[in-house]
Amino acid sequence: MRLGILILAMVLPAIAIAKPDKSDKPKKAAKADTVFVEKADKEKNETEVKVEGVLEVGVDINNKMHKDKTNYNKIGYGKIELSARPVKKVRAEFGFEYKDGDSTLVIDKLLGQYNFTDFGSIRVGYMKKAFGLEEKAGVAERYFHKRSVINDNLENFHHLGHDLTMQYRHKLSESWRLIGGFSWAADTVRELYHQNYSIEYETPSTTLILAGIIGHFTHSDYDLTAWATSLSFKYTAKLFVSETEFTFGNNPIIKYMDDKDVLILGARMQEYFPIETGFKGLRQVIPIAEASIYMGDLDSQDFEAQLRAGFTLGFAKNSAFQWRNTYGTRLKVVDGDSKQTHRRYDSEVVVIF
Repeated sequence: MRLGILILAMVLPAIAIAKPDKSDKPKKAAKADTVFVEKADKEKNETEVKVEGVLEVGVDINNKMHKDKTNYNKIGYGKIELSARPVKKVRAEFGFEYKDGDSTLVIDKLLGQYNFTDFGSIRVGYMKKAFGLEEKAGVAERYFHKRSVINDNLENFHHLGHDLTMQYRHKLSESWRLIGGFSWAADTVRELYHQNYSIEYETPSTTLILAGIIGHFTHSDYDLTAWATSLSFKYTAKLFVSETEFTFGNNPIIKYMDDKDVLILGARMQEYFPIETGFKGLRQVIPIAEASIYMGDLDSQDFEAQLRAGFTLGFAKNSAFQWRNTYGTRLKVVDGDSKQTHRRYDSEVVVIF
């Protein structure tokens, strides 16, 4: 008994000495102070600026039907996009581009976006309309210098391009998104108002877009409505990427010239195969092929067909440096007679940053 008391008397002072003094510890910040500091740090680091761009330099050899009428054109293109987020719910985007032949930079994109909820935002400014995969893709996402015969005709109808636009974007889920917009364009000949609607489904491997454009031409001599829809699908696998796009609408040019209601139809299919080489220099070899057909009048048997193929060599990380080579031909059939209208070879170097 005495031995136990003696051991206890020896141990207790040692424990008291080893125990740290609470008064020497730094004081913990109050909960309210901690929240204030974290919020201040978050707001301080909230500003976000991103810069992206693409440069394209090359040659375009266009042989139109007869061998003695070959055009040799330079390809010179540059685009810089700046995206800035001054605060959490506000974003501004600027885009400038240069095309060979232009004397100055041209505004490609100029818009402001306000996210008033986690699922809804409003964009106002100078921007593209929401349409199919081909119109949505920029130089960095497509391997052909020129767009397809379908896109060329839609541009002639004044459906595409950049206009002053107010757009509402609604996020239904992580994969589904709705877009609705109103655009205005005017020149010395006519005024044109566009309604634009799109529903998009996107996952890492699949993209599905259903979009529509309704154009209202107003003039002292006529009042004309033109419309076009696009249904496009893209599937990305490990060994290949496949695109399919259908376009349907009316032909406003024939309506204006002949006062006749005519429907148009376009179909485009594209396949490319990003082959990884495993080398540090040449990272990818990308063969690509595309077939398109356009009918400007479904009541007739006239149509335009386009076949294109080529390959791209991708160098450096993420193929940021590319050498693209493509060849395409276009065939036009009118009243059963066919003629070749284009034989085009393009070769260009593209830098993506």
